[in-house]
Amino acid sequence: MHRVRRDDVFTPDRPAVVAERHELAADNGAHSHDFLELAVVVSGTATHVSVTGEQELSRGSVALLRPGDWHGYRECRELVVHNVYVGPEMFQRELAWLRAEPHIGRLLHTSGHVSRLDGGALAVVEAALPAAVGGHITQVGALLCLLGGAAASLGEPAARGAGTHPAVLLAVRELEGDPRRSWSVDDLAALAHVSSAHLARTFTAQLGISPMAYLNRLRAERAAALLIETDLPVAAIGRQVGWSDPNYASRRFRQSFAMSPSDYRARFSAPAPAR
Repeated sequence: MHRVRRDDVFTPDRPAVVAERHELAADNGAHSHDFLELAVVVSGTATHVSVTGEQELSRGSVALLRPGDWHGYRECRELVVHNVYVGPEMFQRELAWLRAEPHIGRLLHTSGHVSRLDGGALAVVEAALPAAVGGHITQVGALLCLLGGAAASLGEPAARGAGTHPAVLLAVRELEGDPRRSWSVDDLAALAHVSSAHLARTFTAQLGISPMAYLNRLRAERAAALLIETDLPVAAIGRQVGWSDPNYASRRFRQSFAMSPSDYRARFSAPAPAR
């Protein structure tokens, strides 16, 4: 069911969005991806297993996994899942405007979140998903439907005219653009022309994660991709993503994925391509 390498999923020179339909009647073992995944259940039931724990899935459930997140399904009963795979760069380029929407911005920065579409949103998504399997434009449309429905589950819409603070958006762009840099909240605040306290408070309130925790999450995600796609030594990967101390790198990685870098590689490395 799963492919872990982004090169096996996305077509060059096309938007990095792909939709697939899967029917599962048996357990699907834990696996990881080098991209963001939204999995929407259209029928059946299962138990979703991830780093955040176990959650029961049924019609209308949507699981969002950030790059590097591992997950699997067990106790599948006639489970039908539509997966929408998204390259994170989509939210830095074509869909960057979505981050200004407070609920969607928070959703995109929440790992392992399982939400539930209401009846109206599920009907729209269910109509869009079959067509999305065949074309890139409809895949992007299905993605927008999914994000809107999933974000709505986070709570009441923000006040009219409200949006993610420009300083928060700038900080996210800077961190994603150069996660190897030894960032501090003071550095980000200076770039955004706000106080450090204001940036830290607003960033955490709007995205559900602190600036430095988000930086470490980005580094862990990039380390995860290198672990499953390369044979580089673990210490070298840590240095490449911005962690010079191997012990510190291991602790931070474990904080994101609940296992050491070596265990992650052993469990989720992509098989060598057939020759």
